[in-house]
Amino acid sequence: MLYTSLYVHVPFCRGKCSYCAFYSLGESSSDERRAYLERLEQELRRGARNCGPLRSVFFGGGTPSALTVAELSRLAELVKDCFSLAPDCEWTMEANPESLDEEKISLLAAHGVNRLSFGVQSFSPLLRRTIGRRGSPERLGELLKAARRHGIRRFNLDFIYAIPGQTLADWEADLRQAVALGPTHVSTYALTIEEGTRLAGQASPPSDDVFVDMWDIAEAVLGAAGFRRYEISNFALAGEECRHNVEVWQGGTYLGCGPAAVSFDGAGRAANPSNMEAWLNGVPSVRETLPAPEQAAEILAFGMRQVAGWRWSEFRRRTGYDALQLRGAALARLAGRSLLTCDDQGARPTRLGLLFNDDVVMELL
Repeated sequence: MLYTSLYVHVPFCRGKCSYCAFYSLGESSSDERRAYLERLEQELRRGARNCGPLRSVFFGGGTPSALTVAELSRLAELVKDCFSLAPDCEWTMEANPESLDEEKISLLAAHGVNRLSFGVQSFSPLLRRTIGRRGSPERLGELLKAARRHGIRRFNLDFIYAIPGQTLADWEADLRQAVALGPTHVSTYALTIEEGTRLAGQASPPSDDVFVDMWDIAEAVLGAAGFRRYEISNFALAGEECRHNVEVWQGGTYLGCGPAAVSFDGAGRAANPSNMEAWLNGVPSVRETLPAPEQAAEILAFGMRQVAGWRWSEFRRRTGYDALQLRGAALARLAGRSLLTCDDQGARPTRLGLLFNDDVVMELL
């Protein structure tokens, strides 16, 4: 099966945040970035042989905007040189306000990037210090105006909630400030304190009741501004959902390039080594292939991250399986617990099913 999406992991940052569990390098030299781009070119050219016209391209990280203008230009040119892009391809790049400027924005727009995703996390200086977030989002408004001048009009703003010490008023203020900037998409992620991060052992998140209150505040503030929750952590104006993420949640194929990147070809996943040196030295990816029924069950489960859930006709088209025959008993149990609504046309998570999505996934796998 051909890949229809591309994910490029750019592992460089200007310092690693206290909560971050993704593979990234807090410091890098120009030589390291040059070696990365050289190895990436090999991987992109090899992977392109198995790609059809790409429906989405996503530069994630790390912080892709931490690359220099020349490095970003080479990265974008590699994608255009190696791949065929669908006429309506969604091309997203993650960025931090302190490492992006108008020169980089102009370059990106000229190469075809049409969506930017900004890591804000919070506007509060105190809360940013709590999670070890460097820099400042004070230039964000200027950057959005610059992007619009260069023809980029689709923006996501990333936020974190349930930060230790964060109040409901703090969270509401962040959301209202976000709405005032005019994004087309907002992501709201509950803080997860993971082992191996600097935040682990230093702080405890708020209670479950506060978490639910913050969930509801996001629904109210963003809903009043015209945003619709379409996935556990994601809100969008009509038609502005992130195509790349939706395709992943629905079992679409994607090629992952760069250290720690993962590919999915419809039958299994292949994970690149989460180590720059190993990846540079050509250590092969580790492949995991599931039996077809188990793979279909996984696609069923992760599709339930979305508010719309699954229509059975679409699930059958994606996987070749009848969901009620595949996991009918599990679906009935989840419906009995009020985590899903389910009928002969499809199933979708309830509010409770979104809040307790881990239970839904475990039942369906």
